[in-house]
Amino acid sequence: MGDFRNGFLLIISLFLIGCGSTTTYAPVVNGWQSAAGKRSVYIVQPGDTLYSIAWAFNMDFRDLARGNQLTQPYLIHPGQRLRMTTMVVKKPVQRTALAKKPLMAKQSMVSRLPERSVTHWLWPAKGKVIEKFSTKPGANKGINIGGNYAEPVVASAAGVVVYSGAGLPSYGKLIIIKHNDDYLSAYAFNQSILVKENSQVKAGQKIAEMGRNNAGKTMLHFEIRRNGKPVDPLRYLKEEISGACPRDKGDGVSKGEKCNSALWSPSARVSRAGEIE
Repeated sequence: MGDFRNGFLLIISLFLIGCGSTTTYAPVVNGWQSAAGKRSVYIVQPGDTLYSIAWAFNMDFRDLARGNQLTQPYLIHPGQRLRMTTMVVKKPVQRTALAKKPLMAKQSMVSRLPERSVTHWLWPAKGKVIEKFSTKPGANKGINIGGNYAEPVVASAAGVVVYSGAGLPSYGKLIIIKHNDDYLSAYAFNQSILVKENSQVKAGQKIAEMGRNNAGKTMLHFEIRRNGKPVDPLRYLKEEISGACPRDKGDGVSKGEKCNSALWSPSARVSRAGEIE
């Protein structure tokens, strides 16, 4: 009886230790682990857009569109089967006939953006980088910025919102912005989302409020993807010029630590329109 009791207590202890984990790595989404991912096919779910699907599978949205002979505005519908390969099919994809009043997935009606490069990226939130980008398998594919609950989250560069929702559980409430055909950025774990899909946004425009990740830590997870591949945001974001983060109260930032005080200077403020002034 004593052995049984001791074994039971050991199991409970291990369970509690696991639940107490505070790892703050960014979410790593593997679309194949979802119930909708079947071998080389993905079944479109309500709320999906071509961009959110490509993001979950770490694909370039253009490859996904070409592989399924989809053209802009990339209309998809729940129940549709997408080939998750980069090969262009020779025959048209057979699509399920739609009912008169179908349940439509949220569609991305984004028209082709001008071919312009992003020459300047703004910090999407104020605070210190608490987790950096890593190329290691299963590690952070962006950066995590610590902050205060409900603080402003702003668009890092101008573009069009191509996804706004909570369809990717590992990202919480997520916004994806398309800046041009090469670059997308993502803003995850928001407390509230202030922009809708297909909205044009300006650099510095308030698009959300900071929330908590799945472990309950207040933070923003931020990613930049180039041609569908994650890149280190710190290579693109404006470096700190001088001074301390607003919340540091003059303590400054330790050597090797990045802070976005260049954007969030004491003179910077958020206007009623939601833009950094």
